[in-house]
Amino acid sequence: MKAYIETYGCTANKSDSQRIKTILLQNDYGIADNVDNSDIVLINTCTVTGMTERRMIKRLRELKKEKEKVIVAGCLPAAQPDLVADLAWQIITPKSISSLSIILGGQALAKHEIWIPLEGVTGAVSISDGCVGQCSYCIVKQARGNLESYPPRTIINSVKRLVESGAKEILITSQDTAAYGLDIGVCLPDLLNSITEIDGDFYIRVGMMNPLTTLKILDDLVYSFENPKIFKFLHLPVQSGSDRILESMKRGHTILDYVQIVDAFRERFPNLTLSTDFIVGYPGENTDDFDRTMLLLKKTKPLKVNITRFSPRPNTPAAKMPDILERVKKERSRALTKAYHKISSELHRSLVGLLTEVIVTEKGKEGSVIARDPFYRNIVIKKNLTLGERHPVKIVDARINYLVGKLVRHN
Repeated sequence: MKAYIETYGCTANKSDSQRIKTILLQNDYGIADNVDNSDIVLINTCTVTGMTERRMIKRLRELKKEKEKVIVAGCLPAAQPDLVADLAWQIITPKSISSLSIILGGQALAKHEIWIPLEGVTGAVSISDGCVGQCSYCIVKQARGNLESYPPRTIINSVKRLVESGAKEILITSQDTAAYGLDIGVCLPDLLNSITEIDGDFYIRVGMMNPLTTLKILDDLVYSFENPKIFKFLHLPVQSGSDRILESMKRGHTILDYVQIVDAFRERFPNLTLSTDFIVGYPGENTDDFDRTMLLLKKTKPLKVNITRFSPRPNTPAAKMPDILERVKKERSRALTKAYHKISSELHRSLVGLLTEVIVTEKGKEGSVIARDPFYRNIVIKKNLTLGERHPVKIVDARINYLVGKLVRHN
């Protein structure tokens, strides 16, 4: 028997799919490389926006025509089970991944106890599920629920096993990594300090942190980032440059909070790579609100920005608010994207000529590889190198989304 897995959405979803793969293997299922060669299809879904939801439904309808046994996993069946009831043979949610083993005739383990095998040199480790936020626009809360932090010892053991298996890059993931431990009396900085004490040659990329929870651990967090094993990379979604809109979103933080966090990290790590998220066209967002968002973008100059047009999601407070014209959303999205691309291009061009050390993390196109420097900058090297190797490189060219590096020979 073989199963085919198709995954959409965030890093946490990809981590969940790895757990699903482990369960399938433990129950004597092979992993098929396409739908045609499979007996069971498992699709791990996302429903963060209306466009994503429609894409998922379309794909499920296609799969239902091809296969009798389609298992629907992820946030869509958790938040909107009625949408998939007629399209699924079985349903599993992020909180009930272990039930897949029962469906297949095996025994269930707790989600955080399911071992995720290493593929390549990058391993993902989920440290929690759910969050402490109450954002008015977010449907993910309905799917993943309140914060459930996993035991530190379990997380540390998972990292150890990955490193012993050859991992060179560990992705620490959750809906909000800064919220880790609030429910069990521990904190993210202490967890990171324990992980960095693990023997081995590896880097740690800390996943998304919300300003609300980051501010509470700021000093200790900055200190923990001083460890050379941690990429100097901060993913801090702000969502809007207007305090009025942030209050309506129920984000729980202000613009000053966001700037304080960014300044604290940059004071200690001047070359920090900052990544953030913006939602444009949120209900009630006027021209002044958008101008403030544009101003914040230009002031803080993030290297990476995720821009999303507001999409009302079922059973969220924001869905009941008067929506903005789609035309206006598109105009603002394009304007913000244009400004972001200008910033990213300028930042990348300023790095041409830089000498740095990188670690090769994945294969690229046409014999090239993708590597990361200590600041998690995306560097393409047009050479077929071995994954996990470290190399000195010189930045020789720049694009909007990546840098081009050339190997430097030692004399």
